[in-house]
Amino acid sequence: MRCVTYTLTPTRGYFDRGAERLRERGVTFESILDIDRLEDGTIITQKVVRGDRSPVREALEETGDAVVDYQLTDTDGTTILQLHYRPSELVDELLGIHHRHAVLLDYPLAYIGPENRSLRVAEIGRETALRRVLEETRALVDVEIERLGNYDPSEERAFADLTERQREVLRVAVEEGYYEEPRQVTYEDIASQLDCSTGTVGQHLRRIEARLMSTLVAGDERCSETDRDRDPAPSRSVR
Repeated sequence: MRCVTYTLTPTRGYFDRGAERLRERGVTFESILDIDRLEDGTIITQKVVRGDRSPVREALEETGDAVVDYQLTDTDGTTILQLHYRPSELVDELLGIHHRHAVLLDYPLAYIGPENRSLRVAEIGRETALRRVLEETRALVDVEIERLGNYDPSEERAFADLTERQREVLRVAVEEGYYEEPRQVTYEDIASQLDCSTGTVGQHLRRIEARLMSTLVAGDERCSETDRDRDPAPSRSVR
């Protein structure tokens, strides 16, 4: 398995017009803690933001039916925006690329660069899958590879904090080929074996992936030094 860290920069300057409205009111995006696309095409995400609450509310209220629901929570000096919304075409296409291939996002995803308009992403998977993700992503936004390397999934401590049910969900997902490239099964297939809903399967897998990735890959040095800056995608110019 391989790990790649890369930066996405939208050519128009923003990923979503709603996010741009928040920036225009002095709100800064710092990171994405979680993101998931639901069956109806809407997205639920948690983002760490910095700025006054009132501009956040004003901007979100101006988005019309794009925002389904939202909640602001302050914890340990940090403001977390939990947002349920209808994504822009660009965001929907980028998420679609991720879901088409057997790769894992390593949260949090950090906003970087001038005005935090770029997004640093770390993903783990087979090199062939990572290559396809990068190729398809480059057709939509500017991509800069930061590092590439190996990771060792054999550390048993990574599984110590999983619940018995989470281990069962993970076992079925692995055995049935959910993490193969291309994926061999869907949430529905896994749910039918576990006698639960597809939403429950998705929730379990997202929590498992977030926990395992944060444990297996430490800090920003997610990838080994040996292959740093080697681009897994075929040699070509980047837009």
